[in-house]
Amino acid sequence: MVLKLYSHGISTSAQRVICVLVEKNVPFEIIEVDIVKGEHKEPAYKEMQPWGLLPVLEENGFRLYESRAICRYIAEKYADQGTQLVPDPTDLEARGLFEQGLAMEAGTVDPCVFAALNEKLFKPFKTGASCDDELYVVLLKRVELVLDVYEVILGKQRYIGGNQYSLADIYHLPNGFALQAQCDEQVFLSEKRPNVARWWSEITGRDAWKQVGELNKPGMHTLE
Repeated sequence: MVLKLYSHGISTSAQRVICVLVEKNVPFEIIEVDIVKGEHKEPAYKEMQPWGLLPVLEENGFRLYESRAICRYIAEKYADQGTQLVPDPTDLEARGLFEQGLAMEAGTVDPCVFAALNEKLFKPFKTGASCDDELYVVLLKRVELVLDVYEVILGKQRYIGGNQYSLADIYHLPNGFALQAQCDEQVFLSEKRPNVARWWSEITGRDAWKQVGELNKPGMHTLE
C-alpha cells in the first residue's frame, strides 16, 4: 500500500517529510488538507492529528504525526533503500554526532529560524497582521548568532550531524529555505560564514530537495 501524506502545498513541515520520501525512493500519495478553508481544524482531521497541524502520515492503517517523527520512521523502516539518512546504530561515535545534530536543529536553530519566518511570512498569512519590522530585525539577528556557531562546527565536519548527510541536515531545509526564498534573506549564504554557505549550497542543491516543490501537490507520486 502506498503511503498517504495529508498535507498542503504551503506546509514547510510536509516539505521535510517529502524530501525524506524522495531520498528513500518511497512512493507516496498527497491527500490535500485545505487549510485556507480550515479543514485542518475540523473534527475529522483532528481525529488523526489532535493538534490540528500538518502533516499526517498513513500507512496500512497506521498513522503518525510530527514531521521529524515521520521522517525518522521512514528513514529507519526503509533503511535498505535510497540514501542512508541515519548512521549505523553500531557506530556509536557517528550515532552520537547525528543525535547531537538533531538536538541542535530542534532545540536551538529551528526555533530561531521559525520565529523570524513566522513574523515575516506566517503571521501576515494567518492573521492579516503586518510584520513588526523592528522585531523581525531582532529575530533575524538571533538566526545569525546561531549560524555563527554553526560556522565553527561546520569548519570541523562536513555536515551538521557529522561527516554523513543525514536527517539532521534535511530537518533544516524547509524553514531555512523559506527564509531565503520567500523572505529574501541570505543569512545561510553569507560570505561571512563560508562553512555554512558551503554546507547550505550542498544540501539545497540535492536532487531530492529540488523535487520537493513539484511533489508537494495532491496525487500519486511514484519515484525511481
